[in-house]
Amino acid sequence: MTNYNLEEDALLKLQINLSIIFIFTIIISISLSYNSMMECEGKNKIYSDDEALNILRINRIIAFFVSLGFIYINIRDKNIKEKYNLDIEFADIQIIASIVTLIATTLVLYVAFSGSGEIVAGENPN
Repeated sequence: MTNYNLEEDALLKLQINLSIIFIFTIIISISLSYNSMMECEGKNKIYSDDEALNILRINRIIAFFVSLGFIYINIRDKNIKEKYNLDIEFADIQIIASIVTLIATTLVLYVAFSGSGEIVAGENPN
C-alpha cells in the first residue's frame, strides 16, 4: 500500500466507526419516538419522563461529537488529497455539508438542554 492508501484507509476506518455510532443514535431516537407513541396511546412506556430526557440528551451529545468527527475526516481528507496532488473538486462541498450538519446537531443539542421534558414527546430522529 502507498502512503496515500494508508492515510485514506485510516480515515475510512474512522468514518465506518462514526457511521455505526450514528446508526446507533438513530435507533435510540426511534426508541424515544416509540416511547412517546406509547404514551399517546395510553399504554405503558418504555422509559420514564426523566429517563427519556436523559437518554435524549446523551444521544444528542453523541450525535454532536459524531458530526465533529465527520468534519475532521473531511478536512483531513482534503489535506491528504492536496498533499498527493489529487483532485479535490468536491472536498469543499463535503466540508460545508459537515459544517451544516454540525450546526443542526448544535441546535438540537441546545434544545435538549434548554427545554423541558416536553421536548421528548417531539423527538425527531437525527
